[in-house]
Amino acid sequence: MIIDGSPGIGCPVISSITGTTMVLAVTEPTLSGLHDLNRVADLTRHFGIPTAVCVNKSDINPSMTASIYDHCFEKKVDVLGVIHYDTEVTRAQIAGLSVIEYGDSIASRDIRALWKAVEQKLETITKHKKG
Repeated sequence: MIIDGSPGIGCPVISSITGTTMVLAVTEPTLSGLHDLNRVADLTRHFGIPTAVCVNKSDINPSMTASIYDHCFEKKVDVLGVIHYDTEVTRAQIAGLSVIEYGDSIASRDIRALWKAVEQKLETITKHKKG
């Protein structure tokens, strides 16, 4: 089951992560995004929930994206993928389709790669819990 939680670390976020196997924090390369990511990582660490990161629109601010990577490395949080800014996302929304259904754009390829990385991470977590 995938739960799309609200941003931040308040009660709605705590409710959405309770009982989860893993949290995938999706952030954007902004100072605010990095700040919120820090808070979520601290929260999930407090509750002992494995956490990984995806940087959405990663190419709109390459230096901040690099800062997010550095931060995640320091905190030992895996970055499982990035999603590049892609105008095809808007076209898909206008067409009433997900970006994956709409076509083979850069964002759809990024999302597919992210999904594979999430599956692998979940498999590792599940094996680790059983072992």
